[in-house]
Amino acid sequence: MRGKVFAVRGLLLLTVLALGATSAAAEDTALPAPGTVAPANEAAVIVLDASKSMNEKVGSTSKIDTARAALAKTIAAESGKRALGLVAFGTGKGTSCADTEALAEPGALEGTSAPALLDAIKPKGKAPIAAAIGTAAMLAGKRSPLNIVLIAGGGDTCEADPCATAQTLKEQRKDLRIHVVGLSDKTDDIQPLACLAQATGGKFVAATNEAGFGIALGAVFAGIDARSAPVIPTPVPMTAAPPASAPAQIAKSGSSESAVLKSGSSSGFNTAESVIQIAPPTPMAAPPAVPVQVSFHALVTEGGPRLQSGLIWRIYNAGAKTDSGFELVSTHREAAPTTSLPPGEYLVNAAYGLSNLTKKIEVDGSKPVNETFVLNTGGLMLRAVLANGEECPEGNVRFDIQSDEQDQFGERKTILADAKPKNVIRLNAGAYHINSLYGDANANVGVDITVEPGRITQATVKHTGAKITFRLVQSLGGEALADTQWRILTSAGDTVKSNAGALPTHILAAGNYAVVAEHDGKAYSRTFTIEAGNDKQIEVAIADGPTSPEALQALLDPPEAPRPGTGGLAGEGPGGFDGFSNSADPNAPLLNPGALLRPSR
Repeated sequence: MRGKVFAVRGLLLLTVLALGATSAAAEDTALPAPGTVAPANEAAVIVLDASKSMNEKVGSTSKIDTARAALAKTIAAESGKRALGLVAFGTGKGTSCADTEALAEPGALEGTSAPALLDAIKPKGKAPIAAAIGTAAMLAGKRSPLNIVLIAGGGDTCEADPCATAQTLKEQRKDLRIHVVGLSDKTDDIQPLACLAQATGGKFVAATNEAGFGIALGAVFAGIDARSAPVIPTPVPMTAAPPASAPAQIAKSGSSESAVLKSGSSSGFNTAESVIQIAPPTPMAAPPAVPVQVSFHALVTEGGPRLQSGLIWRIYNAGAKTDSGFELVSTHREAAPTTSLPPGEYLVNAAYGLSNLTKKIEVDGSKPVNETFVLNTGGLMLRAVLANGEECPEGNVRFDIQSDEQDQFGERKTILADAKPKNVIRLNAGAYHINSLYGDANANVGVDITVEPGRITQATVKHTGAKITFRLVQSLGGEALADTQWRILTSAGDTVKSNAGALPTHILAAGNYAVVAEHDGKAYSRTFTIEAGNDKQIEVAIADGPTSPEALQALLDPPEAPRPGTGGLAGEGPGGFDGFSNSADPNAPLLNPGALLRPSR
């Protein structure tokens, strides 16, 4: 604690001490001068710690339950006398250091509504105390004088300096006082917050149990109107003898002092001992700028409607880049979030499905920021049909949405893999390539589409593949043999699919193929042609005899394609396979690669 305690004030302080609360005026202010009227009905904004540390217990009750119960009584008693407001911090998930929430502006917090409002506060996140007191000062607007009552279960867990923030706020608002009511059975957790009260002329009280917290909270509110403009005195050594009911012992250690205050049995309470560490004043760090209120909302298109749901906002610190990218400050899932940010540059990303926009914003600290994001979002609905016009079974078709541009290797960036048919997919307006696979082999179709902003584009892909089942039989029409290894080849000798079993089934693109079946150490083969949409069975008969090593090699490593002007297929004749030179190569472009419907309007 900065400064020195140099007086003990009567029974109220002793009561707090006896019940497990240590109290010290962050600065001992002078009494009002003769003729001065003490201010009445001063506004107060309560700042409640809802970080995950408030789930810890003090005694048999959690900190948050202790705070809720005491606050409900205090608000009921105080709301008729002054304008009360409420700010909470730490209610969000994750590790956000901008997690503050204004729950009630001064005058809106009443005893009848307070219990339900307090019960809805669930401790989850970190403790951005510096940001929270900035939010409270902003919430109060021009109300004067202003008191901020901080209820905390520990110190600030973010990198900001709440002490310097309090000093900056005091320089901007001379009428501001920040009071701190700590709740922890470890006084060292609360002691760093004493500087907030010291810098602004407020009260600092640290309670170590439930009863002590209630008394400490009451003492702070009782003292709000007790003085006019506070004066910060120069700390002096503790020379005056304390009252007999509270003997004090001074123990010096280096440059710090410890005051051990004991309450005797004459006070009516059990003997209790409290140690207050008193450190001499230390130079304060350069005050940081006060956080500023920043709001965002998004439009579908320029002049279009506001989006009311489905948005995810991510705020990054543009000045703090790490190996994995920019430092994430906070994430918000409201349609139009409002938060507090210290002055600086930020990258804000608004995501609506796969449609997103990133903007760089600057918070200069002079006024609140309200940013509009125009996403230019369009919708895409995909369908797949067979050659006869029937819908492809949904479980057998896959869509990959890819970028329109290709790299130097002809590759495209996949924007969404395995997109579901008949669903509206939100995308940024622009050109895209759709790759559709029917089945699990080579029945691929690619189409190019354009998504228009504010409209749904329907794309229908027509597949020409066919479902083919393979059987190895002793003779044509016989029963399929198990324990068979299958290999399906294109006319260029490329393997389309390998499988094992009695009746493997695959969907293949129209074209010419060969199949090799291995059984009992022997290979059997057959060439075949697939026509668009013509499902069939391909039987390989053992009775036709095994494939010779030379013929098998010709299947696996066929001769090169014919040179222009020679006609026919190189390697035709003995050892070749009829039919490969007559039909279209399955790897060549299809006659009907797909069809698109006009955008719906």
